[in-house]
Order: sequence, then C-alpha cells, then structure tokens
Amino acid sequence: MRSTARLLASTGAILISGAALAQAPSPGAIPGMEQMVDPFAIRAVPTPGAPPVPKKQSAAAEACANNDGKIAARARAEACGKLIASGKWKGDQIAWAYANRCFALFELKNAEKAVADCDKAIELDGKNAVAFQTRGMIEKDGGQGDKALADFNKAIELGANNPSVFSDRGDLLLARGDADKALADYDRLVAREGAPARAFIQRGGAWLAKGDPDRAIADFDRALKISPNDAFALFNLGAAAFFKGDKAEAVKALKESVKLDPSNTYTALWLYLASGGAEGKAELHKNSVKLSQRAWPWPVVQFALGEIDPAKVLAEAATPDQQCEARFYVGAGLMAKKTDGEARDDLAKAAEICPKNYFEYFGAIAALKALGGPAKAEAPDAPSPKSDAGLRR
Repeated sequence: MRSTARLLASTGAILISGAALAQAPSPGAIPGMEQMVDPFAIRAVPTPGAPPVPKKQSAAAEACANNDGKIAARARAEACGKLIASGKWKGDQIAWAYANRCFALFELKNAEKAVADCDKAIELDGKNAVAFQTRGMIEKDGGQGDKALADFNKAIELGANNPSVFSDRGDLLLARGDADKALADYDRLVAREGAPARAFIQRGGAWLAKGDPDRAIADFDRALKISPNDAFALFNLGAAAFFKGDKAEAVKALKESVKLDPSNTYTALWLYLASGGAEGKAELHKNSVKLSQRAWPWPVVQFALGEIDPAKVLAEAATPDQQCEARFYVGAGLMAKKTDGEARDDLAKAAEICPKNYFEYFGAIAALKALGGPAKAEAPDAPSPKSDAGLRR
C-alpha cells in the first residue's frame, strides 16, 4: 500500500483511512446533531446513543441521514438531492442535506461536486462542522494543505471530535514539520478506548520526527500487540530501529514485513538499506521478483542493483514526491560508494524538498549529519498531497 503509508509508514508518510462522517437529524427537526463515525471503519456507522430518525421523517430524509450506516453512498447522494430539490427546507435544514450529500459525493470520488455542496452548506449555515471537515478532507487529498488545515481547525472549533479530524490534522501538521502539534492530535487518537493500531503508528511517526526513536519503537510495539501481523507496523518498527542504529532489529522487523507484504517496494528498499553492502544487494535482488517493474519506485530498485545510473533515476522521477525519493536513494547509494561530495548534494536536496513526515526526509537528515552536513533543513512550503501522517505506506 504505498501508497498510502509512506513515511514513517513506509518511507514517507503514514496513511490512515479516510474518515466517515455524516449528520443525522435530531428528533423533530432536521438538522441537527452531528454524527461522526469511526474513521478506521470501512463504512460509516453512527455513534452509539445517537437519536434515531423519527418515524415521521420521509424515506429520503432517512436515507440521506443514513443512521444505520448501511446505505450506499450513491443512494445517499440521490436521497439528499431529492430533499434539496423539494424546496421545502430552508437555512440550516437544507444546509444539513447539502453537507450530507457532500460527504456521499466525497466517498464517490466526485470531488468537484462535493466541494460545491460543502461550500453551499457553509454558505447557508456557517456552523456546520461536517461541511468544514469534509471539505478539508477533499482539500487534503488534493494537496491543498493550507485550506485543509484551516477547515479542520474550524470544524474542531465548531465541535467536531471524531478521530478522523484529529488524524487528518495531525498528518498535515507533521508533514509541515510541526511535530509537537501533530503529537497532541495523535495523543487524542490513542487516548480513545479501542484505538486502532494505526493510531499508534501515527504517533510513533511523530516521535521519530522529534528525534526520539525509543518512544517511536514503543508505539510501534503497541500497534503490533493490537495487530500482530501488520506489515505496516513492522515496517515502521524496522525503520525506527534503523534510525536508532540497531541494525539487527531493523533487519529482523523489515524481513518480517517483507514476508507479510512481498510486493511493497519501499519495504524491500529499506531492508536493502538496513542490511547494507553485499548482503543488502542480495536481499533486494531476491525480493525484486515480487515487485512491480512498471511503476515507481522500480527505477530506484534498478539503481540499487547497479542496472541504471543516477541520472536515469532522476529522469524517471515525474512528481515532487518521486523527486524527493530519487534524491534520497541516489544520495544514499553514492554515500555507500564513498562518493561523499555527490552524495551530499543529493541528500541536501532531499532534505529540502521532502515532506517532513517522510522516511526519506529522516534518512537524508541522518545521512547529512553522518557526512558532517547540516543537521536540519527548512520545511517545504506545503505538505505532499499523500503525506498523511508521520509515516506511510
């Protein structure tokens, strides 16, 4: 899942599943009570104790509210649309329908129409926390970090208290290098009863960003107690041990992660880095048969195996994230070959352009320290669209 958990999670940014939230009408009047659901669940389920939709409400209102969490996004969007088109509701009541349709459209990956609905909900009711949060989620996915952070802040100010809003805001803060504020949001996640493994992985990423691998390892261990066969948690544990300088533990955890998720190219690359030398190259060659050769970061694997040169890797890096990664892995490879001058240039560039919650950023900073270079780089202007936590993949 490179994709999504890259940093600390896999080399860059951790990723947590998108939140599920919606509003359910209060008894007697529609709008009302904000219903937030577990963001780690696949489907939206109302929070316990929420008032049911009154019998007198129409079928469309019940479907739009989705109180039992069983109605598909498309059906919810259509039901909310009927309420909007009816012309019977005004003000905050119709804002409720727009906010719920916004979230349904977000689930359907129709970002443009979803934003239009959230904008309308906010125009009609500036206190609709669901609309602010959902719009923030869309902005975050689209790489609009400043706008997303402002909307998450507003949603929380208005009373949003579901895990997802703190998860998403924490990810943005960590990607910007504000580990202390991110840590405060992640603390709120792990303090909840039944906190999932991913919450501890996220907080572990923040501890790594603060330069505390021991606390990071403690959180990754807690994640593994919750989910013993979580390749994602094992990857993070291995990376943290690597940054601590414990090669044996790093290699052990990363090998376990590779066994559980053999197609994850980033895990294979970090096992290569942790193993080092001929041993690392042999491991990567063995694991490469399970990796996709059609997608990034395959060129990095080719470079590590000695099949292409640094210029080719950099030429294949088509996005800012890929440029960040290419610079780090090329720099690490040149450093291993004792070409310190060239390595320093690439590592310094990686430290400059990588989001602050990417393992590549951490690796670049550590390598520069080892080379006697700068200990800290300036934060990027904005977080990567995919940097969602302190880790990734």
